[in-house]
Amino acid sequence: MESEESEPTFDEHEHEDALEPRHLIRRSDVVLRAGILMLGAGTSGLRVREVMQAVARTVGIGRVRAQVTYTDIVLTVQRRGIFRTQVAEITAPGVNAHRIAMVKDFAQNLPSRATVAEVDAMLDRIERTPRLYPAWLLVMLVALACASITVLTNGGWREVLAVLPASALAYWLHRTLTGFQLNHLAVVLIAAATATGLYLAFTRLLDLGFGAPSPRMAAGLVCAAIFLIPGFPLVTAGLDLTRIDLLAGVPRLAYAAMVLLSITIGVWTIVTISGVSPDIVPALDGSPAAVWLALLAASFFAVFGWAMMFNSPWRMALASGVAAMVGNVPRLLMLEHGVKTHVATFIGCFIMGLLCALAARLFDMEKIIMTVPTVLVSIPGASALRTLIYFDQADVVQAMQNGVATVLAAIAMVAGLAGARMLTDPEWAFTRANPPTTWHLVGRLFHRRGR
Repeated sequence: MESEESEPTFDEHEHEDALEPRHLIRRSDVVLRAGILMLGAGTSGLRVREVMQAVARTVGIGRVRAQVTYTDIVLTVQRRGIFRTQVAEITAPGVNAHRIAMVKDFAQNLPSRATVAEVDAMLDRIERTPRLYPAWLLVMLVALACASITVLTNGGWREVLAVLPASALAYWLHRTLTGFQLNHLAVVLIAAATATGLYLAFTRLLDLGFGAPSPRMAAGLVCAAIFLIPGFPLVTAGLDLTRIDLLAGVPRLAYAAMVLLSITIGVWTIVTISGVSPDIVPALDGSPAAVWLALLAASFFAVFGWAMMFNSPWRMALASGVAAMVGNVPRLLMLEHGVKTHVATFIGCFIMGLLCALAARLFDMEKIIMTVPTVLVSIPGASALRTLIYFDQADVVQAMQNGVATVLAAIAMVAGLAGARMLTDPEWAFTRANPPTTWHLVGRLFHRRGR
């Protein structure tokens, strides 16, 4: 008896292969590759789609639809009545600010027409570009950033001396464990616990040397691990959500929340074992000029170090530091005069976002690269830690108060940057495909008033 369905012969396989739209496959591959490069660098879903659209136009694809999440892209392209859908993912999400700038510059300067081989060669050059800074320099800069945050949380010179080596060693450990491709959340938790444990150890050594404990010791409890804060996912999640891009924004927000929780648990574990208390530290004492000079310098170096850790070009890192230094002044003044923390944070981050947009326009820089590091000066790390501590002590009222304060500060931080972005970038203020430019909107506004 003959079989119901015979196996296809070699000739049939060859015939099926000949029917494949190879021209479309090659074009779709290069479009998806550009999108994955941009997504893997840590930027928002909107920028990923813009790059893919630019590459599609260059290689002659008329219609492109892409669903972008935090770790994968589903791409559908259509040309001459034939369509193709592909899926690609990134296994290790990260941040590379220099690559974001390179890919965006590549997309903006593409010729009107290019072959797939030519576009692939351009992407090869971007992909092979090494990171800008050696590991030893990043270790020093991260330690400087964490020590600067210690000053902003009212830590004294003894806390700074303890945070410097603790954060440097913890950052080195984090890089080493990440290189082994261990579970990311486990690496974050271990690095946070290590940073806090080393900080307490170095603090104890200083106490023995000076014969008495420092009254400001609690200021550095979170600061040694502050380099673990997921700034790029947190901010880009907020920006995606403001455009109702839920598919990209929700996974980013979930990832950022899990990392923040891992950091807090790591710090909380060491604090609970050691028995120290993360109490609120009073403001720095000394002459007003000296205190403000220290706060301004700390604002600059905190953001500069964090930007360099993200592999930002040094010019953009400098611009981020200056924007943070200037924008943090009103926030600190409002806090000094009793304004609620989330209100001061919103206004401060809004001003920082405007300054970053101005610098981007004047010096032809990428806004997202400068904007994200500036949030470091507003991170509510101490209140997040106190939330867990009070829950552990069954003090529900204090835990809820600190928890609400943490959430409000985080929302205000992202909302301030998102508000500045919508005000300075019509692509975020409008959802239509061809939004008007800012200058066009201003011109129309004054024209109507003139009437």
